[in-house]
Amino acid sequence: MGSVMARRDAALRGAKEQGRFRTVCGNGTETLPPHTRTPGVSSVVPTIQVAATAGILEYTAARGGDVAWVMREAQLTHEDLARPEQRLPLRKFVTLIEAASRSTGDDCFGAHLGQICGLRELGLPGYLANFAVSVERALASFARYYYLLGDSTDVRFDRRDSRVSFTYHVLDRESWPRRQDAEQVLTMIVYLIRDWIGPSWSPDAVWFEHDQPANAAELERILGCPLRFNRETNSVWFDQASAAHENPRADERLFHLLSWFAETVMGGEPPRAGPSATFRDQVIASIETCANLGNATIHSVSRALGLEARTFQRRLEAENSSFRELFETYLQRESQKLLARSDLAEKEIAARLGYGSLNSFIRAFRRWNGVTPGEWRNKRATLSQLVSSAVPRLS
Repeated sequence: MGSVMARRDAALRGAKEQGRFRTVCGNGTETLPPHTRTPGVSSVVPTIQVAATAGILEYTAARGGDVAWVMREAQLTHEDLARPEQRLPLRKFVTLIEAASRSTGDDCFGAHLGQICGLRELGLPGYLANFAVSVERALASFARYYYLLGDSTDVRFDRRDSRVSFTYHVLDRESWPRRQDAEQVLTMIVYLIRDWIGPSWSPDAVWFEHDQPANAAELERILGCPLRFNRETNSVWFDQASAAHENPRADERLFHLLSWFAETVMGGEPPRAGPSATFRDQVIASIETCANLGNATIHSVSRALGLEARTFQRRLEAENSSFRELFETYLQRESQKLLARSDLAEKEIAARLGYGSLNSFIRAFRRWNGVTPGEWRNKRATLSQLVSSAVPRLS
């Protein structure tokens, strides 16, 4: 990854020379206010780590594109892309890769980039996939921990009868068009499996949510299988024998170390969506989606699930749960995700989560995790230093 990031930084330097949300949860106390409270005017902006941009600007420059124009289109600066662990708005990321496609005149920019830029470029989830013992473990781990890389994205590995599927679907409605992003990620997945099994391997089918592009024949050549467009999601379909295939370069010790670190950082299960999710998972995922839109109330969440509010409450009661409890679960996870960002002060995080004071947020966080936000950050930094001993193995 170092060489890609170095070349990208060089492209950035060349370009430089050319010229919240408040949820219904926070009312200044540790408890939740009434669920009918009107949320604030701001909203959570879905983000993604800068690591996801690896190769985009370097490949743009190599194909004769205008890097400076691409950055202006995405409203990004050199400082925005300085470190791979920084985060940028998801909408700006998809704009960046779409602009790169237009600037280079490469209609299949994302797929071409996915051929040369492996999953290991995509931060911790990508590294985990790279060192997993099998295709199934790789894709399941990438899906599980993608939450650490980007927000508002449904990433799943599923088994259905004799076939399996890997699904990647951005849920943020503002992040559109996003064709190049989808084609890049699915090409990365196909090429990871092809690298492990053999150059002749191809999936059974690939689905895309966008319309059929003019150069669909080039996409079909790259992916080596029938393509379907205007589907509900983006998915790669293949057989179970391929899923069981072993990784010839697996490192189980490093995989377990990175998994342990990811679990510690994540602090629990990420919200899941899709047909394999439990009702609890679906509620938490819907809370996140509604919070991103600035309107996370019991009414908006029930509507998002296609239920009347009373039916929704009865379903929760039948599972010995409540909207308040699941909202707190969402808040706990969101607080850890925000604390993982070094650019956010605790006071700003408290405000984003809707707390009227920093002390109220600290009390709630200690109740959830047994430590204060500052102590949690220090523990995470210590674990990061431990994992950093494996970094030379990753370059």
